[in-house]
Amino acid sequence: MAPDEESLRADLASARLLSGEDRKRWQFVKLEWPFVYINVIARDRREYTLRLDCRGFPTTPPTGTFWDISTDSKLAFDKWPQGGERLQLAFKSSWKNGDALYIPCDRESIVGHDCWLAQYPQLIWKPAKGITHYLEVVHDLLQSRDYACAPA
Repeated sequence: MAPDEESLRADLASARLLSGEDRKRWQFVKLEWPFVYINVIARDRREYTLRLDCRGFPTTPPTGTFWDISTDSKLAFDKWPQGGERLQLAFKSSWKNGDALYIPCDRESIVGHDCWLAQYPQLIWKPAKGITHYLEVVHDLLQSRDYACAPA
């Protein structure tokens, strides 16, 4: 097993990840190296599956998108989380054709955004925090007042 896969497997068994599961913030679905699938729970209890490419983990940040497990493909854009300006920016399907979330901890999105290092230091990838860092950023957005809950 390669070191990056070994590191991710250890991280998936960490207290930090398991604690988030216990608190119903996210739920591990499966690992198909180099991709990990994790459901992140929104304010309205809707679950959004993230598919994270973890090559180079943890030194290299993951990159991810919303995924439809049933079709094994990127989630249709009209089913992505909706909301106000913060969500529209972070989850804009027009960014890299929806193959990466537009957040500072995403390896594809940080490229060319050197200003983010000073603007959003708390959101920049921190290898020591592991995969939960990415999950926390997405979870916080899905829990915010900016998130538009699905109609009942």
